Amino acid sequence: MQTVASHSVAAVGETTVKDEISTQLSSSAATSGLVEISGLSFGYASSDHYILKSLNLKVEPGEAISLLGPSGCGKSTLLHLIAGLNKPQSGRILLDGDLISKPSPRCNLMLQQATLYPWLSVFKNASFGLRLGKKSRKQIQEAVMPLLKLVKLDHLAKRNVRKLSGGQQQRVALARSLATSPAVMLLDEPFSALDSFTRIELQNEIRDICKRRGITLIVVTHDFDEAVRMSDRILMMTNRPCGDIVAEIPNQATFEAGKSEESISKQRAFLTSLWEDHIKN
Repeated sequence: MQTVASHSVAAVGETTVKDEISTQLSSSAATSGLVEISGLSFGYASSDHYILKSLNLKVEPGEAISLLGPSGCGKSTLLHLIAGLNKPQSGRILLDGDLISKPSPRCNLMLQQATLYPWLSVFKNASFGLRLGKKSRKQIQEAVMPLLKLVKLDHLAKRNVRKLSGGQQQRVALARSLATSPAVMLLDEPFSALDSFTRIELQNEIRDICKRRGITLIVVTHDFDEAVRMSDRILMMTNRPCGDIVAEIPNQATFEAGKSEESISKQRAFLTSLWEDHIKN
């Protein structure tokens, strides 16, 4: 499922999920979104090697970073570990000082496909986590309608999600994630199936929304342009011999320049050159 709250429904009993989400939603506003990873190692039991080994990373509250690299370098694995969907063999991941050991609405994950509930309307999909959290009808209405307006779907609140375009479905998924007031948003290539125009529009909007709300944003991508458009800091990863961060590239200058196409093109060229040099070595 797309959000951590929704994913939990498939993993544990609905009563447990409702109680847990209700408790976590009541305290989520106090979180700041500091992610600290230390000595993290992970590999699947069926494999004879680590996907990630002794990895360290710190993401400041409200910071936007990209994990940039080819398939198989551990980007999505790292994202799923931060989301609490997998547990590391060693090391730890902290969110605001608390150990991440299971999925939580404080840390929401958006996937490539929106994975909405096709029998529900836009409004009911966006309010799914709040309804599990036992919020009143008035509270849900007051929370969700402004979010639908924020993602430009308030005029389609009653429409069945099956009648929406791919970009509109991702906007519904974004509203659903924002409804639980997360401290961290995790994006696993959620725009890869969209056309270029919609993709750039959503890249800009999601970054802006997270910045305005102080939400920490971690994006997994193999697209240099996407990393440049969305990130304060770009972490280039490799899979030799296992997933590791091989370069850290500041990207604030891109936004200080007004995120012009010239500044984006310049940074993209730098990333391309850096990656080509890494391959040669």
